[in-house]
Amino acid sequence: MKVKVKFFATLRDLFGGRNRDLELPEGRTVGDVLALLCDTPARSREIFEKGGLRPHLIVMVNGVHLNALAGLGTVLADGDTIAVFPMLGGG
Repeated sequence: MKVKVKFFATLRDLFGGRNRDLELPEGRTVGDVLALLCDTPARSREIFEKGGLRPHLIVMVNGVHLNALAGLGTVLADGDTIAVFPMLGGG
């Protein structure tokens, strides 16, 4: 199956661009994809903390926040898009 991962803000530089297209076996989860992409210590530190996602990250699958799905265990389907971005602040 094919999935697309989109990175926003500072994560674009860390992951080498705006988008990554991946070819994966069926049954992979969001956690599997993020672990695959975190192939350096710097990437891993930015995404994961204590076995879960860092609290400043927002991860969505097809526009739905991961918290409204099955979290990192959300099973992906062909054509899904994962968006990963840090919380933005401002005023």
